Amino acid sequence: MLIYELKKALKSPGFKFALIISAVIVMMDYIINVLPLLISNHELLMASDNIYEVLPLNSYELWLGGRETSIAVAFFILVPLIASIPYGDSYFKDMNNGLGNYILVRCDGKKYVNAKYIATFLSGALAVGIPLILSFVICSMTMSTYTPFPDDGMNLMMPKSSMSYIYYKHPLLYIIISIIIVMVYAGCMATVAMCVAIYTNRIYIVEIFPMIFSIAIISLGELIENEAIMSINFINPSYSNPRLIYFFVTVGTIMLFTYINVRVFRNGKYGK
Repeated sequence: MLIYELKKALKSPGFKFALIISAVIVMMDYIINVLPLLISNHELLMASDNIYEVLPLNSYELWLGGRETSIAVAFFILVPLIASIPYGDSYFKDMNNGLGNYILVRCDGKKYVNAKYIATFLSGALAVGIPLILSFVICSMTMSTYTPFPDDGMNLMMPKSSMSYIYYKHPLLYIIISIIIVMVYAGCMATVAMCVAIYTNRIYIVEIFPMIFSIAIISLGELIENEAIMSINFINPSYSNPRLIYFFVTVGTIMLFTYINVRVFRNGKYGK
């Protein structure tokens, strides 16, 4: 059942559409924000009598998660929506077109719910994670990759930032951890969409609720004047303040909420 749901999720038009949207954002960021810097840096190298006077650009600092451009901020705002597109409404559709009841007659309801939950989580995580990996790979292919240092004027990572020690000692490990953080949050947002289906018969509510929920978190941060609690900051690798505690609290709360709803699916919708 799990393999079936995973194949269904990764082959769905929604997953492909989400990947296209994310890839377009990544390429826009590269063309608009990175390419002009590459051209300018190359011109400086050509005009300089001493090439050692010109600092080469660093992929660790210029990939989508390495700085706070308007496009990067837009991407992190859209993470919940992108994550819910691939498979967030799958349970809703199954229950409303009769496919869910057909499946439940032939298999265990618990296995179906677990498989649906995992497939929804992974599809949302991959729809966001793959484009981020693409962004870093493209930058690594077109510019230098060296260990950053705090006073080069390009990166926003401060000593008080979360995992700053890892960033300045093992930057590739920091990139990997940061992408995983975004993927976990995206996966959680996708499962929120799945669980909302138990409370509504309107598909548009299922699809947009994760985005509304994320905006509510951002609004709460504005209200209490705490930027770190905002989802667009605690999943942003370039955020220059401590953020991990807010990530773990938010993700933990979401996973608890979705787990409780999964139990509702088991004991209510599907029966024991």
